[in-house]
Amino acid sequence: MIPRARSSRSREVYARWLLGAVLVAAGGFKAAHPAEFHADLVAYGIGLPDAWLRGIAVMLPWLEVVAGIALGVDFWPETIRFVGVGLSAVFVAVLAQAMVRGLEVRCGCFGPLTPGWFNEPWFALGRAVGLLAASIWLWLKRVPSAAGPALNA
Repeated sequence: MIPRARSSRSREVYARWLLGAVLVAAGGFKAAHPAEFHADLVAYGIGLPDAWLRGIAVMLPWLEVVAGIALGVDFWPETIRFVGVGLSAVFVAVLAQAMVRGLEVRCGCFGPLTPGWFNEPWFALGRAVGLLAASIWLWLKRVPSAAGPALNA
């Protein structure tokens, strides 16, 4: 039987690698196709000026790649894990607002080369919520708590 501390550490490592790989893949695909990502951002109708959306289309993918690599190697964990939470929360919020408003949008999460079902709004939202849950769990694994060491075990 695997000791509890080792098992918990293994789950933490797998979660970091999975979340990191997803961010690197998503960021890499979007970085390779910034014009398509910009078009996806415009379709979400989030009300930002076009110049901002163009900047986001160029910079956000690289933030995802850097954050994904940092998560994978556990670089600066308290900060980078919070960045993962922030990115995931933004993804959930943007997808959810588009669905609530009834917008017909393509997810755009992994660029233009992904299959159609992978970009379906409900599937994309579920994926984003899963990433948010994993990000929060990872972040809480490192944040000192008043509840004591049991939370961080």
